[in-house]
Amino acid sequence: MPLTPAWAVLPFLVYLLGIAVVPIFFGHFWESNRNKLVVALLISSPVFCYLLTAAPHGKALLGRTACDYLSFMALLAALFTISGGICLRGALVGSPVVNTAFLAVGSVLGSLIGTTGASVLLIRPLLRANDGRRYATHLVVFFIFIVSNGAGLLTPLGDPPLFLGFLHGVPFMWTLRLLPQWALVNGVLLGLFAVIDQVQFVRERRLPRRRTQTPAPLMIEAAGPLRVQGLLNVLWLVGLVAVIFLMGSYGERYLGDAPLRAVVQIAGTLIFAALSYKTTRAEIHQMNRFSWGPIIEVAAVFVGVFVTMIPAMSFLAERGSSLGITKPWQFFWASGALSSVLDNAPTYLTFTSLAAGVASGAGGPALSPDNLGALAAHPVGRDLLTAVSCGAVLMGAVTYMGNGPNFMVKAIAEQHRVRTPTFLGYTLWSFAILIPLFAIVSHVFF
Repeated sequence: MPLTPAWAVLPFLVYLLGIAVVPIFFGHFWESNRNKLVVALLISSPVFCYLLTAAPHGKALLGRTACDYLSFMALLAALFTISGGICLRGALVGSPVVNTAFLAVGSVLGSLIGTTGASVLLIRPLLRANDGRRYATHLVVFFIFIVSNGAGLLTPLGDPPLFLGFLHGVPFMWTLRLLPQWALVNGVLLGLFAVIDQVQFVRERRLPRRRTQTPAPLMIEAAGPLRVQGLLNVLWLVGLVAVIFLMGSYGERYLGDAPLRAVVQIAGTLIFAALSYKTTRAEIHQMNRFSWGPIIEVAAVFVGVFVTMIPAMSFLAERGSSLGITKPWQFFWASGALSSVLDNAPTYLTFTSLAAGVASGAGGPALSPDNLGALAAHPVGRDLLTAVSCGAVLMGAVTYMGNGPNFMVKAIAEQHRVRTPTFLGYTLWSFAILIPLFAIVSHVFF
């Protein structure tokens, strides 16, 4: 069987570079979701032609990728919709104990409703609770570290890379083996945050109280005791989790055909998203500033990602053992480094394809990048998959570009007039705190 040509990987690299660079230099152009879709389709067109005319089993690969894309977007849309229907209103006093408890709850919630859902749900009440604080930058930084990234390590619902792994055969409960890494990273970050927040809190008590900076509409949200609205959405969330778990665990046994399983899964997730949207009062959506813009943007950008990564995955699977990345610690740092500057979902699939190639070369039957369940069960492959999973999820926190919720949290904080670090400033925070922590993770586990 002919190998994937090197040129077929170029559209993937060009597209990922474009996602990183175009918003910086052509920000106005990139604001349009239509322009994003046009760019995605233009760069993907050589890959479409290659898959339809020259690639072995190219049409089948394209069909499988379409199922993955639709399942991926259906889950994100459902989580976004359901979390957008839950509103925390009222105010707490932002003491170090309260703030640490907020982040601790978020570190668990991120694996249940996704890092995007947990970030949307928790960032506004946390900022309102700390509206009188003079020094709140560290709140935003550690919120991104913990809730928007590290929290998503325990289930396929937590972060897009793990959900893509689930779609490619990783058992739903397999990610629970990442509990030690999750506990170490989030435990250290919570402890460090508690110390920093206590120091800043004591420092601020010696100064005159800062005038509240919350805009008038948000002051209405903060009135009264803390309360949760839209609790019916918890029922829809439980239903969503049940659909994902049942389809991943029993879908092949009872439905067999992969496209049929994808259709049933997509339909199930969208049904619960629709139930959430229809049963949520307009007042709650207004308080959460709910709109479809972010999901449309993700859908447009990821069309190009999913198409262009097909030959890149095949290329790495075919040549994996010859690229010099063979050890778990190398996979941890390599997948993490790429995840820190580009989106971590395609990075995950790229390096799991490489891991499949390396594990195949270590002995036993050849592993396919389309069947990560076999990789998870392989004596060498499971360690490589663990390293890739941790690297892709955790190191998405290193820069604002590493994970979608990072920029979202930054924008919401700026709406609350909280001073947030610049791109370089945030990176300095992450290098000072996260890189030494990841070095410990690498030494202990990989």
